[in-house]
Order: sequence, then C-alpha cells, then structure tokens
Amino acid sequence: MAKILIVDDEKPILRMYSEALTGHDIILAENGDEGLKMASKEQPDIILLDIIMPQVNGLDVLEKLKNDRDTSGIPVIILTNLPEEASADKAKALGAVAYYVKAQYDPEKLAEIVNKTLGKK
Repeated sequence: MAKILIVDDEKPILRMYSEALTGHDIILAENGDEGLKMASKEQPDIILLDIIMPQVNGLDVLEKLKNDRDTSGIPVIILTNLPEEASADKAKALGAVAYYVKAQYDPEKLAEIVNKTLGKK
C-alpha cells in the first residue's frame, strides 16, 4: 500500500481520485500551501498535483517540492485541465514525472498510471 498525496482545490475531484485509488493510503490537500505542508510532513510515495489552484498554483508547488531536499525525490504527476501545450514542458522541466489532462483520463486509468509509476504490476 502506497501513501498518495492528492492536491486539488475541487472536492469532487479529490473524492473521485480517492475512490479510484482504493487500497492506498490517501492524503488530501485542498490547496498548494496545504499540499506543501502535507508533502513535507507525510512524505508520500507519490503526489498527484493540479495546476490551477488559488493562492499557490501547482507549478509553484512543484518547484518548491523539487527544491526542498526532503521532498525532491517524491514523484509528482501533474493532473490538470490545462492542455499539454500550455504547461507540460514547464512541468516536466520542473521535475514532474508525467502530465495528464484530467478530461482525457478516467479515474480507473489514472489508478493504473499511478500503480505503474509506483512500480506495481
């Protein structure tokens, strides 16, 4: 069982992904600041991170995670509604392991991607 931090400001999205990732230890954060605190405190195995959030956006969160030696090794998957051409290159340059547009991946497919990223079959 992996510890997964999901950072998204939309509660229905948090609920949907939590249900799809049943069997893992799910930690939820509803904004970027909370996500940074939870990442440092909980040391998750992987982080699912939205970009468009109030206060601190996901790209800023990603940059802070990767610049902090305590969280720099945690894989981060970007999940957003921004088209790839808008931010994918920047997200990957900042250290994201993958970039997915939410509307193109149902929660079950996302669970497969997360499990594969975690090294599970």
